[in-house]
Amino acid sequence: MKNNLWPGRLGMLGIWVTAGFAIPLVNHLREFSPEQLMMFRGLLTAFIAFVWLQGRVGYIDKFTWLSVLVLPLATFGLYQGIRSWGAGPTIVVITATPVVNIIIGVLSGRKLEVATLVGLILLLGGVAIALRGGEFNWHGLLWSSFGAVMNGFLYELFARATSSPVQKCFYSCVGMGLLGLILSHSQAIPEVSSNIWLALGFFAFVGGFLYWVANAVAFKYLPPNEASVLAQVEAPAVIIGAYFILGEELELMSWLGVGISLFGAGYLSYWLSRKTEDTK
Repeated sequence: MKNNLWPGRLGMLGIWVTAGFAIPLVNHLREFSPEQLMMFRGLLTAFIAFVWLQGRVGYIDKFTWLSVLVLPLATFGLYQGIRSWGAGPTIVVITATPVVNIIIGVLSGRKLEVATLVGLILLLGGVAIALRGGEFNWHGLLWSSFGAVMNGFLYELFARATSSPVQKCFYSCVGMGLLGLILSHSQAIPEVSSNIWLALGFFAFVGGFLYWVANAVAFKYLPPNEASVLAQVEAPAVIIGAYFILGEELELMSWLGVGISLFGAGYLSYWLSRKTEDTK
């Protein structure tokens, strides 16, 4: 058990805040295809990280190299899921990402805590209540499930990689941008207003650079299973963000689901703090 949780907690807070601000923009930026969004988000984010590192990207370990392959696939699954059957059901499936980490953990001998399962059930159940409805779509389910599996692998890689958070961000986003560039090479860049380009830049900085650096920090300092569950608080954060940013209306049941999710995350965070205190 890692004794210093504060860097991980700050990273987790960064995940929630940046996701809440940025992910609702995926549907707002409809002028761009999912492949083009990957390209712009990846390359712009990599450029920001490159400037931050002053061009000294340095040596990276094999787990960071693997994340270069996995992050683009996770992002593509997310975007395709959102476009196929909407943000709601896609987010519900993506919230089940910790199941992938739990399975990997069990196979690798990592201890599975009851509190982790309780926190996941409450969080996932709350998100499902908040985002209930929508039409079933096999295409959307398959893409969302693919995104969730890749997301789980990415979390494992972030936990094992020894590169700095900004290095992880740079190399992973280079991979995302290149895959988006390859997939969108035959697509014309749409003519959009300056406001849309500004929104895209905001999306790349907040939902790209800050978001992925926060992920790298969180999974460096928190246990993988618990970090994977707590990271899914980005789902209620996105719901709240869509309410304030896009003006989407939320029913009482939606707010109830958000509350259940936050309670589950709070319970797991409290348990993790107590567990850490007991091991000191």
